[in-house]
Amino acid sequence: MRYLLFTITLLLTSLPLAAQQQYTDGACILLQQQIDRFDQQRQNSNYRSAKREYDRYCQKPVHAVPRGSQARQAVPVTTAPAEPTENVTTPPTPVKVVTQAEAERSATVSAEARVNGADSIKPAEITSADVSAVEVSPKPVITLPEPAKAEPVQAQPETAAPELVSPAAETVALPHATEPAAQQDMLGLVLNSIPLIAANIVALLLVIFLLTSWLGYNLPGFKGVFAEYKLNQLLRWRLSKQYLHFRKLKLFTAKDELTEIDHLVLCPYGIFVIAVRSDRGRIGGSETAANWNRHYFGATKQLMNPLHQNFKNVEAVKHLLQLQGTDTAQAVHSVIAFNRVAQFASSMPANVMFVDSAADYIKQFTDVVLTEEQVSRFAAVLKQASTA
Repeated sequence: MRYLLFTITLLLTSLPLAAQQQYTDGACILLQQQIDRFDQQRQNSNYRSAKREYDRYCQKPVHAVPRGSQARQAVPVTTAPAEPTENVTTPPTPVKVVTQAEAERSATVSAEARVNGADSIKPAEITSADVSAVEVSPKPVITLPEPAKAEPVQAQPETAAPELVSPAAETVALPHATEPAAQQDMLGLVLNSIPLIAANIVALLLVIFLLTSWLGYNLPGFKGVFAEYKLNQLLRWRLSKQYLHFRKLKLFTAKDELTEIDHLVLCPYGIFVIAVRSDRGRIGGSETAANWNRHYFGATKQLMNPLHQNFKNVEAVKHLLQLQGTDTAQAVHSVIAFNRVAQFASSMPANVMFVDSAADYIKQFTDVVLTEEQVSRFAAVLKQASTA
């Protein structure tokens, strides 16, 4: 109970002192800088706390005093009051000045003493004239120098003592002065590295594409959608502008069956309906066989003849372009393009090939079978079908 009363009394006595507390000039300057910095973000906690502290404790800022002068002012020097006196000087100690006559006499006496012995000289031999000569000689007055007054020490700006800043002001200025420099450096490093990272990714994809398309190499994961994208790029790069390329066409057959065509190339030399396959393993079969064999990791499986599957796509194109029963129907060709993850176990039909050989196969057709008017009309119909 006693400690509780003491604590309450201490708090009550310290409240008026805390209310009258004012920050120094340095602390107020730090608060003002923080207010100016977050002036555009007045909802920020740093701005509000700095503004609150500045309005409360910087109305009458306290001027900081250097530590040396503060220490001199804090320790008063008390001396006993001295009686008022007028320039009291301590009487100088009499100094005996030896004149030239006395020096000659002392020299004569010392010579006689060497001749007659030391006992021949007695104190009575020093006459009063000699003493009067010594005392009458002018006595210089020697005054003690006054103690030098200590000059006030001036605080140099370089070695001046730091200003006394209250803990509250330091806490407010902390977010402004101690921002995490490491995080800023890391963020700047990441932002500066984004172009380099993007360039490396593009370069890696380009290398993969070149290896899988031009050099004939293969990567296991390059299948499916990647094979279709690869064929799309090869057809665009290796075929001239007279070859019109269409992709992902959804058409209906004469029996209203929906089918999807991977790629279609339209040119004066014919219409090429291309189906992309990404089957793995060793594949073998003939053009007329219903099923083909696929050997993969010691297991043998059968797959439907891709040429028979693509026949449905060819019939859908003929139905869309209204080529059934005409001589132009012979200009529609079926092409099967396998990804390089597959291997051919035996000789395959001429229209079955790898993805990177499809463009060369199309270029083999050099006889013009479609007029310019037919090419333009078929292109308009296929374009409308691709956007539908």
